[in-house]
Amino acid sequence: MVKPGGHVPATLAALAALAADAETSPRDAIVSTTRAGVVRSWNPSAVLLYGYLAEDIVGRCAEVLCPPEERTREAETVQRVLAGGPTERFDADRVCRDGTVIRVSLTVAPVVDKEGSITGLATVSWKPGARHGVPVQVEGGVESERRDAREAQERYDVNVAAQRRHAREAQERYENEVAAQRRAAREAQERYDNEVNAHRRAAREAQEQVEAEIETERRDALQARDVFSVRRAGERREAVEQNEVLQARLQQAQRLENLGQLAGGIAHDFNNLLGVILNYATFVSEEMDAATEADWGGRWETARGDVTQIKQSAERAARLTHQLLAFARREVVRPQVIDLDQVISGMMEMLSRTLGEHIDVTTSFAGGLWPVLADPGQLGQVLVNLAVNARDAMPDGGTLSIETSNVSVDADFIAGGSKARLGRNVRLRVSDSGCGMPADVIEHAFEPFFTTKPVGTGTGLGLATAYGIIAQAEGDIQIYSEPGAGTTFSIMLPATAGAATAVSEQVPYQRSPKGETILVVEDEAALREVAKRIFVRNGYHVIIAASGPEAIEIVRTYQGDIHLLVTDVVMPYLLGKEVSEQIRALKPNIEVLFMSGYARGVLTSQDMLDPNVALVEKPFTEAELIGTAAKVLNGHFRGFTTTQSAPA
Repeated sequence: MVKPGGHVPATLAALAALAADAETSPRDAIVSTTRAGVVRSWNPSAVLLYGYLAEDIVGRCAEVLCPPEERTREAETVQRVLAGGPTERFDADRVCRDGTVIRVSLTVAPVVDKEGSITGLATVSWKPGARHGVPVQVEGGVESERRDAREAQERYDVNVAAQRRHAREAQERYENEVAAQRRAAREAQERYDNEVNAHRRAAREAQEQVEAEIETERRDALQARDVFSVRRAGERREAVEQNEVLQARLQQAQRLENLGQLAGGIAHDFNNLLGVILNYATFVSEEMDAATEADWGGRWETARGDVTQIKQSAERAARLTHQLLAFARREVVRPQVIDLDQVISGMMEMLSRTLGEHIDVTTSFAGGLWPVLADPGQLGQVLVNLAVNARDAMPDGGTLSIETSNVSVDADFIAGGSKARLGRNVRLRVSDSGCGMPADVIEHAFEPFFTTKPVGTGTGLGLATAYGIIAQAEGDIQIYSEPGAGTTFSIMLPATAGAATAVSEQVPYQRSPKGETILVVEDEAALREVAKRIFVRNGYHVIIAASGPEAIEIVRTYQGDIHLLVTDVVMPYLLGKEVSEQIRALKPNIEVLFMSGYARGVLTSQDMLDPNVALVEKPFTEAELIGTAAKVLNGHFRGFTTTQSAPA
């Protein structure tokens, strides 16, 4: 049972001293703890009483000494003392290190600092009946500690007096040593002065000799300075000229980047219009075919011819937007690890037909090329554009040379003006024996719509498209040409790890619809109707939505299955990616097909289309949209993957 002792406010400082002396007390087990109950000190009597060594218990919670059934009650006692209550004295059970339980008497008092704040507890414990001649109140223990302190002070005073005597004797010894050192220093100073005088005489003689040598060196230095000044002036001129070249290239790159941003924006909006024109022209053409079979007159032939012109114009405009996007590095890239020699070999027959018989095409393949990561279709477009440019430069015939090789690019190579990546690269050179280009034409050759050809014979996008494709592949393209000496385009593509894969030929994909439900999300009303009509006429059930939020609400309330989500990528309110994620949270099994002409940064990683994303590019034809949707529904793509939580 807990028995409170008397409250002794005046002895708080003494209790602090008692706790600090816990380790040396020879009588009782004295333990000091923090406010949190962590043991701070543990005297030898505590070791004998409880069996714990100081290094085993200091830093641990003192609660290990208390039986579990008594911890709550003793915690209340501790809280009263820490709150400023009186010293507590009581008998209690304690658990020793070997697990035995003993009965002890305890006195618990607060430990305070100089400001009077309670910083912890001092606990004095002993076995009942084993304490002889020890007062039962803490005040008695404090008085004993005070006597010990007075005796310690007396011992300290005796020690101080002895130390002072020793200090006086040491001071006398030190003064004698200093006097001896001073005498020795005077004698050393005299010897040093004699040596200094001798050194000064030798130094004057050496100085005269050095001055003569310096005069000779000065004359030689003046001659070397004149030579260096001439050389430095030449190097400065070379540095200024090189800086001017670099500045011109930087300005050209900035112009190309600005033009690329403009081209990307134009192409994005233009694609929506082209999609409507292209597909409505197809619809009208098919309707006229039916009318012609019914023999409705010759006017349908004229109308059908007009529609054919509309369709062809739209197709040309679509190719133009793809060229703009390629130059602007905004076109969706589908890269794969390829062998450049294999890609070029597969195009040779088509190149021969394109160039004509008056152009002799020669190839020099290095063999064993390092693989590169690129879109084979885009590289093919680059090669065709360069070949057509060469053909136009050789109207009377000539030679087109195609050469490949492995190249290791170092710092010196970069210093020569190349923007190729350091390390392993694959080089493609396309050379012609044509008329060549002057420097002012080379400076603008990669700018869109720049051309030296007569009006109506070129769009000025061939080289600009090649520049954008190579830049998007993290490569570099340079022009080497002089008037009358032909032109060479040098392309550097960074090598990649992994084995090259064969380039597969694209073939139309066929599938029989099974009445699946398709949700079409498109903010452009006309294009939304086009997509709906395409799917309906091919046997699908179609639901349309003009925005992401509207599509999500339709899915939330729709009772049946929706098998495919076809969504635009760039829309107000929510992007297509966000729409697909939220809809898949409602219908995890729905497949996803994106449609866009400008998906860079939305569906791509590092400007490359992820292989598990299905995308049809605007402007699309009916065959392209239906074929891609069929592949998605048949599981050839997984659509846009999102992380799905397990169902509850």
